[in-house]
Amino acid sequence: MAVHAIIFDIDGTLVDTNPFHVEAWRRAFSSAGYDVPTERIEEEIGKGGDLLVPAILGEEGEKRDGETLRQNQKHQFLNIARSTRFRVFRFVPQLFEALRERGVRTALATSSDKKHLQATCDSAGLDLPKLADVLVTKDDAGASKPEPDLVIVAVEKLGLTAGDCAMVGDTIYDAQACCGAGVVFLGLESGGTPADELLKAGASAVWRDTEHLFDDLEHALEVASVAEATRD
Repeated sequence: MAVHAIIFDIDGTLVDTNPFHVEAWRRAFSSAGYDVPTERIEEEIGKGGDLLVPAILGEEGEKRDGETLRQNQKHQFLNIARSTRFRVFRFVPQLFEALRERGVRTALATSSDKKHLQATCDSAGLDLPKLADVLVTKDDAGASKPEPDLVIVAVEKLGLTAGDCAMVGDTIYDAQACCGAGVVFLGLESGGTPADELLKAGASAVWRDTEHLFDDLEHALEVASVAEATRD
């Protein structure tokens, strides 16, 4: 069975934004009087804000300050994006083009909303949605990663089944979302999560970054196809 589509996470996978999301959360927590270590925030990056805040502060903190923190984090991230040039990982456009040449469709699935995705694109100098056939943001799904909603919607928008698709991401929450959606997960270490943790979370294989994936694309597609056939 061949894989007919690849779904991509964005932050930490295609663009090196994870440290800036961490900093935006640190500023938001600090402004609300919470001294949350950077390391603690890093553990939760990859989740949507609706799940990140209660994971760090608990349900009481979520009820008291959750919405305020999320709004402030968005504000802080936009400020960072305006003053910073985000780095696009190597060979991202070439990777999408190589998949298109092979007849493999592509989708983007991000826990960011469209406004913050646009800020990321503007800072990075790359129109990411233009690269892919399908775009799914938090505006399209009920719950953010690690819930499977974003991945399920991406599969539906592609007009395919979960068995036709694989997803590339950089966190254990991407892996968990794929597991819930029944989609093969291919991991990248570019977001800071080590290979052993990605494999433990369910990755069929792990590459260093998009350059490594591009160089090893035929093998990656084979891995995804074999993994899906094994599930069947």
